[in-house]
Amino acid sequence: MQTLEPRSGSGLQPTQKFSSRPDGQGGSGRSSSGSREITAIGILTALRRRWVPALAIGLPLAIIASLIVWETIPAKYESFALLKIQQFEQVLSFETKERHSEFLTYRDTQKAFLRSRGVITAALRNPDVVECQTLKNVDHPVDWLTQNLSIDEQISPEFLKVGLSGEHPRDLALIVNAVKDSYLDEVVYNERQERIDRLKKLEESFEEVNSRVERAQENIDQLARNLGTGDAKVAVLKQGLIQQKVMDLEKDLRDMNARLRAEEAVHQMLKDQGLPVDQATTDSLLGQNQLPLPADSMTGAMNPLTANLTRELVDIRYRIAEFQANLRDLNHPGLLELKRQEARILSLMTGAPAPGSGTGPNTMAAPVSRFELLKRQRDKLQEEVNAQMDLHTSIGQKVVQLESEQRKVQQDIKTRDDLATELSKRRVEMNAPERITVSQDAHVPEQREIKKKTQLSFLAGVAVLSSVVFGFTLFEWFSHRVGAATDVSGEVGLRVVGTVPSPDRGGLLGLGIFAGKVDYDEWNRAVIESMDVVRTFLMRHIDPSRPASILITSASANEGKTTVSCQLASSLARTGKRVALVDCDFRRPSAHLMVEGRQSPGLSEYLRGDVSFDDIRQTTQASGLTFISAGNVDQRVLQQLSVDGGRSLIQQLKSQFDFVIIDTSPLLFVAEPSMIAQNADIVLLATRKDYSRVPYVIQARDSLRSLQIPLLGAIMVGSDSDFQRQTYGYQQDVVRMASENRRS
Repeated sequence: MQTLEPRSGSGLQPTQKFSSRPDGQGGSGRSSSGSREITAIGILTALRRRWVPALAIGLPLAIIASLIVWETIPAKYESFALLKIQQFEQVLSFETKERHSEFLTYRDTQKAFLRSRGVITAALRNPDVVECQTLKNVDHPVDWLTQNLSIDEQISPEFLKVGLSGEHPRDLALIVNAVKDSYLDEVVYNERQERIDRLKKLEESFEEVNSRVERAQENIDQLARNLGTGDAKVAVLKQGLIQQKVMDLEKDLRDMNARLRAEEAVHQMLKDQGLPVDQATTDSLLGQNQLPLPADSMTGAMNPLTANLTRELVDIRYRIAEFQANLRDLNHPGLLELKRQEARILSLMTGAPAPGSGTGPNTMAAPVSRFELLKRQRDKLQEEVNAQMDLHTSIGQKVVQLESEQRKVQQDIKTRDDLATELSKRRVEMNAPERITVSQDAHVPEQREIKKKTQLSFLAGVAVLSSVVFGFTLFEWFSHRVGAATDVSGEVGLRVVGTVPSPDRGGLLGLGIFAGKVDYDEWNRAVIESMDVVRTFLMRHIDPSRPASILITSASANEGKTTVSCQLASSLARTGKRVALVDCDFRRPSAHLMVEGRQSPGLSEYLRGDVSFDDIRQTTQASGLTFISAGNVDQRVLQQLSVDGGRSLIQQLKSQFDFVIIDTSPLLFVAEPSMIAQNADIVLLATRKDYSRVPYVIQARDSLRSLQIPLLGAIMVGSDSDFQRQTYGYQQDVVRMASENRRS
């Protein structure tokens, strides 16, 4: 508001300028409360103000809501079966990969299997289940069971509870057991069958690998028999000996070819000269190079062909001796054949014709030349070289094949051994118990399950009670009431002139719990001291040589303006001043109750001319305090006040009293307070903690400032519930002085 000059004839000090703002400066201040930040303290404060009506309304509504839910929701029967899931896969002796599977994942998988369409469809194949009363009228029983079948682990993490609720107890047990059995058949026992199938496939793999190993072993054995040994190193050594023998034979073959070339050269020379080609001539021409048949003249050793013929001759003669020893018939065909072979070998060795080899009895066989004999020896030697070379090659190939077969069979043997070990383990573990077992079959319930019904009823009651409490708290929060003196100075922008304590001891958290008994004498002393503080502040702004009028009003009803008016008037009277307390609340007068006076006659009767001024003056118990009541108001009184706003009345009162305290109606409800306030010297605005609403107080402040009424500040009623702090340090002195006065 603007800084005001004192009115002519007022009780204000001539040089004093004042403002209702806390900082003492002029200005319009805030015009609205603005936006508020929601805080926990603010919400708790709003709850503290309204917890009593909130509980008074919320508790009955909560009880009603709980009863409605209790009666509306029927209690159903519940049947359930229990399945036990072991923490690990059960084994007898050997660990398996399945044993180390994650338990929670496995359990969740089984829960999904229990609610799967395959399991439920299998359960519904039971005709008794399909025809039961619970499912008889259900259009889609698979979907219905999927939604209504409950599967949880509330009892223990290792127990799955498979349950169903409904109105027909026998049907419930039948359906749950059918689902449980189909789950065991379709999942649990199927897993066992899968293990059996895996075991069969493992056996087939073992048989296949074992067959390969056996075939490879047979090949290795055959190669070993062909090589004469199963060791490849020994076979390689044997191959080396054969190679050495081949080298020796090749050397003999080269020598034989050299002799043949020499014989051919001599024969060709004799033919060229026209000489007869006979053995004697050939031997004479060869000279030193003559090579007799029995021995090698070059080496002095027996050549291989002669050695072979000698061995054959010894063998035949041994057989002839056996025939002659065992048989007396010298003309036996076998004996004669052996003798012919003996003669033929001797002929080959000596070059002489074999006896009896002609066609007739006196016919002699044609002699065989040494050249032909050498050619025959060379051919036989070449055949032996070729045979040894073939044998060498064959042994080499078989050694390579043997080593290859041995390398390949080693991997198959290892695989076969691993498969055999795994097979033995699997066969043992096939007898291990199942990981999932039935702990309890579903039974026919005998009593209805009320747990869910109780929970829903309780939740409904709590929800309604919470809604009511929240609604009251939210309403109180948006009401934006004055909670402390700082709200008046901060939110409203008014100086707090003083406070009046409340007689209410707040108790625990200000909720009235464990509140002590009120000592009204002590409260009165605290109020007196509080009003003396207000009086001291007022005296700073009032010229003591002039009378002053002070108007007390409020924004709304029941904000303590009458209490402030009466207490301020009493405080001023205690200074020895003449004080008049005027009740101008014509609508709802109540000041006469506080001063124990009468309601009429009063101002209304005086303004109508029914009584004189002296007739409306009432003495009070406080020395120097005169009370004037409002009287019985009518329309003429209100019209007369609207003429000059009570200026003449206030001037008349100021001519007889030092202070005129005017108690008016709430400012926002009726027009009289605004009219009278324009003629008052000072206006004080009464507010009440936890009751006055900040927007209304701001509206009243702005209304007074718009009329340029001298608003000094606000007084808060009930600002300190613990009023003992107001008298701390003084109570003992007051009690001591009272005791001394009684003794004197």
